[in-house]
Amino acid sequence: MTETIAQKSHSSNLGGIVFKNTFFITLGNLALKILDFLFNIYVVRRLGDNRLGRYAVVLAFVGLFQIFAELGISQYVMREIAKDRSRTKSLIWNLVVLRLLLAILALGWITLLGIAFGFSQEVVLGIFIFTSTFILAAIQAPIQTVLTAYERFDYVTAMTVVRQIALVILGTIFLFSGLGFIWLIVANLISILPAITLGIWAVRRLHLIDFEIQVTPRAWPALLRAGLPFGIISLTLMISFSIDTVMLKMFKTDNVVGWYSVAYSLIFGINFLTRGFKEAIVPSLSHTFVRDPSKVEWWYYRTVRVIMMLSSPIAVGGMLIAYPLIRVLYTEAFLPSALALQILIWDSPLLMFSAFCGNITTVIGEERSAARIYTINALANIILNALLIPRFGFVGASVVTVVTDLIGTLQFYSLLRRKLNMPNITSILCRVSIAAMLMGISIWAIGFLTRQLTDIMILIVSFGTGFIVYISLILALRLLDQTEWALIHKLFDRVGGVLRPVKDTTG
Repeated sequence: MTETIAQKSHSSNLGGIVFKNTFFITLGNLALKILDFLFNIYVVRRLGDNRLGRYAVVLAFVGLFQIFAELGISQYVMREIAKDRSRTKSLIWNLVVLRLLLAILALGWITLLGIAFGFSQEVVLGIFIFTSTFILAAIQAPIQTVLTAYERFDYVTAMTVVRQIALVILGTIFLFSGLGFIWLIVANLISILPAITLGIWAVRRLHLIDFEIQVTPRAWPALLRAGLPFGIISLTLMISFSIDTVMLKMFKTDNVVGWYSVAYSLIFGINFLTRGFKEAIVPSLSHTFVRDPSKVEWWYYRTVRVIMMLSSPIAVGGMLIAYPLIRVLYTEAFLPSALALQILIWDSPLLMFSAFCGNITTVIGEERSAARIYTINALANIILNALLIPRFGFVGASVVTVVTDLIGTLQFYSLLRRKLNMPNITSILCRVSIAAMLMGISIWAIGFLTRQLTDIMILIVSFGTGFIVYISLILALRLLDQTEWALIHKLFDRVGGVLRPVKDTTG
């Protein structure tokens, strides 16, 4: 009876829970993005294009094999605990021990693989140190898994913020002291420790984990099998995100890798706008889908509309202001990054949509279908990059990124249109495209008229013009329907009381 009441309460509070969790994650991400943004500018300028290229290769190479340190079981455990919290103890300690064993194995073979690839001693050392973070992550990640499953994103966000602040402080000290990119990787390793400390305090305070260790090795094969689709998804995503950087290192110089990584990092930075929501919905909608699938369909449709309206002007505007933006942030030395940014910016709408769809497949239990989609994308990514990077360098890598994410977007749209009742979005897509195009024309015209101004003034005028024109077109073309206006009104009502706790339903 208690569980039934809790479930009903959770269902009635779903919008408030998702909003509150989205607010905490987005607020934390915003603070982190501002901090990261400034820190990244400092790192780029301090390291220069060559050392930045080597640093990017270390992150990309280790990232390619990161999934083998956990094989997708963390995502599976999070979803299962979100569905049935009574399974927390039986799942979490097995997750910790399995991840520790996998991390120790990965530390050895990934480092040996770096040697086999013929990387320099400095890069191999960076690979060894960065892979060592897997051991500490074997403790940090399960703690975050439990907090996520219980929808305590305030603590999850706090852990992320604490780690990033530690990284920025240590990284700044090391780089200011004249140390190289290896010490930036050391800062990555050390920064995990305060996050772990905060996480342990949080789960003890909330009584979410029984610290009496309970490990059942006979359950490991079942856990590994259940996590396999998530592991495939993570592996193929990392291939898609990292293989271009590794291939650029193989065929081009370090400075080319540095130019590309600057543009690529800006694209990922933009996605913080929707990251909070995408993270918040998985445990909440997983819990809801068991009882009321129609609510998941409603959230899917509304979110797709928002993604279209949010990402389209970013793509158009970003293409037009790429050159002054790169000059202002990273100086003329990184100006080739602007060309990569003009291409990669069109990946932003595709990346937002496909990442959101990937989370929805987890909610509705279609992770095997998602694994198939991501596998196709990864194979296309490898083949196309192998064909285009040797000839076209970072331009080829940029084009491949957009093309492969378009392939993934079409597959996800087709899958979820069959699985969920999705209204026709052709009308809204056409109107959003018209609004973005007209906004782009206005930015281009203003840019032409103000071309004698400084880059910073051009950016300010372009941003202001684009914002005013696009908002006006949203109203003129009636891109928001009555439901969305009601949601906006409700959103403003909730902002004032967002810090008030949503009724606790963890019982």
